[in-house]
Amino acid sequence: MKNTIAVQVRVFSVVIRDERTGEKMADEIAITKDRLNAAREIGIGSEDLIYRLYNRRGYRVLDIKPPAKAELEVDLLELYHEQANRERAAEEVSASDAEE
Repeated sequence: MKNTIAVQVRVFSVVIRDERTGEKMADEIAITKDRLNAAREIGIGSEDLIYRLYNRRGYRVLDIKPPAKAELEVDLLELYHEQANRERAAEEVSASDAEE
C-alpha cells in the first residue's frame, strides 16, 4: 500500500533580527504551497505571512528573497515509526531518571 504523499513547498531565505538581543541572522523558512494558497484566500500574501510567523516568535523580518520551489515525497508510515521511536526513547529516559 502506498504511504507516501507529495508536498509542494516554497523555501524562502530571509534576514531577521532578534528583537530581544538585536542580533541579525540569516534563516530559511519552508511553507507548503497549500498554506500559502490558504493565506492568499483570506487576503494575506506570502510576505505578510512570513512577517506574521516571525513576529510571533520575537523576530523582525528585514529581507525576504524569492522562494525556491520543491516537491517533497514524504513517507507517512516511516515518519510515524520515527516519531514513535523518539517517544519511546524519551519515555525510557524519563523512567530511568525517575528511578535515580
